[in-house]
Amino acid sequence: MNTRLRRSRALRLAVCLALVAALSGCMQLNLGLTVDTDDTVTGQLLLTAEKSVLKRRNPDVAAAFAELRQNIPTLPAGAETRYEDANYYGIQVAYRKTPLSQFTSESVNLSRDGDLYRFSLPLDPKKYGGKVAEQDPRNQQAFMTLMSFEISVTFPGRVLDTNGTINGRSVSWKVVANQPKPAELRAVAEAPAQPSASVTPAAAADGGGGFPWLLVVGGVVVLLLAAVVVVLLLRRPRGPAAAAPAAPTPAPTPPADRPA
Repeated sequence: MNTRLRRSRALRLAVCLALVAALSGCMQLNLGLTVDTDDTVTGQLLLTAEKSVLKRRNPDVAAAFAELRQNIPTLPAGAETRYEDANYYGIQVAYRKTPLSQFTSESVNLSRDGDLYRFSLPLDPKKYGGKVAEQDPRNQQAFMTLMSFEISVTFPGRVLDTNGTINGRSVSWKVVANQPKPAELRAVAEAPAQPSASVTPAAAADGGGGFPWLLVVGGVVVLLLAAVVVVLLLRRPRGPAAAAPAAPTPAPTPPADRPA
């Protein structure tokens, strides 16, 4: 009886693993993001699966993919369109000057912490494979094992810490299917200084050692105002001219003496 019970358990496990393989197959998550100095993000996300795998579940690949997507945690919101080529079917999400506040999903976290940018993408099996876990909780671990990830994030500042590969101001990760995966993909990078409300005009003009643009602009404004005042004074109408002084009246000439 024990032998029969072990065989039954082994059969159920094999069926569950086959279900996971049919659902996930070579499912891929590709993500490329660029963080801008104004705390916005530009890039795209691609979530795909092999058509051959999807068709084994449902001849309608769109319906099969919609079912498969239920096993993926929430993705950052963006302009979503269908993606399809000869071998893969999925979705493409575009981001253009998207605020950082939209990158706090269950799958991708990208935020600013003072003068630092922090990126993380958890690879916790509990976040993936929720649908297949309804048959057997062990399916979640198998689902994560069968997924692959290719991620790239470019920051405006220097990368300070990461478990990925650094190339200048960019960090990349390539996590292949059927291989052990880290608990998360993470990176920390420098963020540009934010202007303080208490900065004095002189300090703002100095810009931390940069060219004093504010002082130059202020000087130009003062000169323009002075020029305007001079022009107005020159154009001001003058008062009536003072009357010329009258010529002096000649003294009367005394009469000449008459001859006696």
